[in-house]
Amino acid sequence: MCNSVAMWIVVLLAIALVVVFWNYILIGLGLWVCARIVRAFIILTVADSKPNRRPAPRPVQTRPVAKPVHSRPVAKPARALPAADYLPRWNADRRLDARREHVEWQKEFDQASYLSETAMGRGSTRG
Repeated sequence: MCNSVAMWIVVLLAIALVVVFWNYILIGLGLWVCARIVRAFIILTVADSKPNRRPAPRPVQTRPVAKPVHSRPVAKPARALPAADYLPRWNADRRLDARREHVEWQKEFDQASYLSETAMGRGSTRG
């Protein structure tokens, strides 16, 4: 029973506030409607009158224009390829040599890195 009485008090209080402040409520709704109308007017007029920064689109070409046969350039022959011994060939032997060179370089790199991290690499007299 207490909850229903409290609910009626809240409802009557809300109705009383609407009755007392009806003129302010109408003014607020009127201002809100005016603001929406002015905003829509600005968007439709001022925003559309900004200069377009993009150039005018060119018409889309639907099919290529054929050049006359006499205006086409004469094809020039390609330059000759270098001699066969100049061009590198990645055959099995060359790949194996490259792999060996990489493994040797990696060992040297790891050894230099290890020496720089040890006490000997830091300049101590003990080895």
